[in-house]
Amino acid sequence: MKKINFELIKKIDYLLVFIVAVIAIIGLLITFISEILPVHHSTPAHIEIVNSDDEEATKKTTETIDFVKKIKDVYVFSISTSAIKSNELSTSKSEAKQLSNSIVKGNSSSEIVNFIFVKDEQETVLFSSKAFIYKYQLANDNDSDTNKVSSSIKNSHIFNIYAVIEEDTNNDKQLDSNDKIVLYVSDFDGKNLKEISSSIYYLDLVDRNVILFTEYNDGKVYYYEYDGNSKNKKLIKCVEKELDNKYINLW
Repeated sequence: MKKINFELIKKIDYLLVFIVAVIAIIGLLITFISEILPVHHSTPAHIEIVNSDDEEATKKTTETIDFVKKIKDVYVFSISTSAIKSNELSTSKSEAKQLSNSIVKGNSSSEIVNFIFVKDEQETVLFSSKAFIYKYQLANDNDSDTNKVSSSIKNSHIFNIYAVIEEDTNNDKQLDSNDKIVLYVSDFDGKNLKEISSSIYYLDLVDRNVILFTEYNDGKVYYYEYDGNSKNKKLIKCVEKELDNKYINLW
């Protein structure tokens, strides 16, 4: 019968305790480092909502107005605020019906929450309350030089197009194309704002004053045309198909 080597067992125990201690120390170091230097992952835009009842947070909010362009005799300005912050996107609202207290300018100047149209010192504000203007196309944006456009085109009706996200419809604390995108149009000077569709999935300019867009319902995609000359919306075709990814071909 072999004699038990207690010395060897003791050494093994010491070694196991040492290994466990090293692992524990490494774990603590990783946790400590991650707290000081958080790792930035590539994630979708996340909205940090500022509570309108928080006086300190409200005091820190700012509003920015920037010149965008001149259309004929109208000067166009964009509005952005800092009531909501987003990693990548400008944002929408803290509460669906209190949008005016909750929108911000994001990291990009293209992230806009409203427009002001100025003519002869008279101002027209596009939306009564701010909304995340996901993409837009102002009149004559397709023309590299509007002075070279033929007189027949100049005399045709020109209009502005807005793809707008008004609320976090899927409740994921983000504003992006996964939420409902509402289609609006207005005259070039911001007047006669009109909702064309409450939820679009595809949008493209197919002619100088014509846009093609789709809506989706019960497994069917509905193709519509909006004619800016006649200001009419017309159903082109209905197709049974699975819904594709959203495609909004505007700025």
